Amino acid sequence: MHDGASIPSHGEVISQIVARMLLAAGRPPVGRRDNLRKAGFSSLDLVTLMLAVEDAFDLVLPQEKMTPASFQSIEAIEALVSSLA
Repeated sequence: MHDGASIPSHGEVISQIVARMLLAAGRPPVGRRDNLRKAGFSSLDLVTLMLAVEDAFDLVLPQEKMTPASFQSIEAIEALVSSLA
């Protein structure tokens, strides 16, 4: 039986995490392809984001995937998570 609730996509979950972090920092929202560093994410913010993504999807990111390019945008993070799921 389908109750009408849908499971959020990887991109939706990642977008929500990023939006919460930006809101908490008093920064405006970003689009899926926007560069997170240019949006004001510090190195510490990116580590926090990486940990939040691992927690949200119950996964451990391989060391070789923890690169600036992998966390450049919501779209890049979504591609990374999708490749591991």
